[in-house]
Amino acid sequence: MATATAMSSAGAAVAAAPQALRSAKSTPGKHSVLTSRFFGQGLKGLNALSPINNKAQKLAAGSPSRFTVKATLQTDKPTFQVIEPLNGDPFIGSLETPVTSSPLIAWYLSNLPAYRTAVSPLLRGIEVGLAHGFFLVGPFVKAGPLRNTEYAGAAGSLAAAGLVIILSTCLTMYGIASFKPGEPPLAPSLTLTGRKKEGDKLQTAEGWASFSGGFFFGGLSGVTWAYILLYVLNLPYFVK
Repeated sequence: MATATAMSSAGAAVAAAPQALRSAKSTPGKHSVLTSRFFGQGLKGLNALSPINNKAQKLAAGSPSRFTVKATLQTDKPTFQVIEPLNGDPFIGSLETPVTSSPLIAWYLSNLPAYRTAVSPLLRGIEVGLAHGFFLVGPFVKAGPLRNTEYAGAAGSLAAAGLVIILSTCLTMYGIASFKPGEPPLAPSLTLTGRKKEGDKLQTAEGWASFSGGFFFGGLSGVTWAYILLYVLNLPYFVK
């Protein structure tokens, strides 16, 4: 009997607690009692007053709130591109850079023997061979195994001539493997702007053979001329 009376008193206290808590007033700086509904029963707890809790209480009470979303759109500003596709076409596979597209570099490259299509392949090979043969003597004289002997000049010149012969053989092998006799030039017959041009004769079997022969003759001539200047005319060069 006593147990039943205690349980009924506790139930009445629990039922009356939410109403008492709802009517309770909170004091700033102190604690307030928050109530919530959980399966139809009131749950209570202590929580310190704060601006966040006040906002949460207002939102829970259904007070209207406004949210403002600001978006700033920034327009694309035109920027200067240093490297671009050639003629604006990325499918060409080449790029325009300040080095490759400058007028000075274009003028220099267009005057190299390999790009002077108006000159015959034989003369182009002679020009390339003369430059290589002439400048190959110095390194062999100064860095060869006989550099400290009286035969340094002759040994270096013979070594440079041997290298010219090896390079000429390699050029001949490349031409045989890359070009077939009687076929048209492999170089394109149209420029990037659509202008027709004659194919480069160097890109044929006959033209490459002439270039290789010219390189052989020009290379040996360059070696001979360097030897004459250094050891026959006895000019005061550093590589002696």
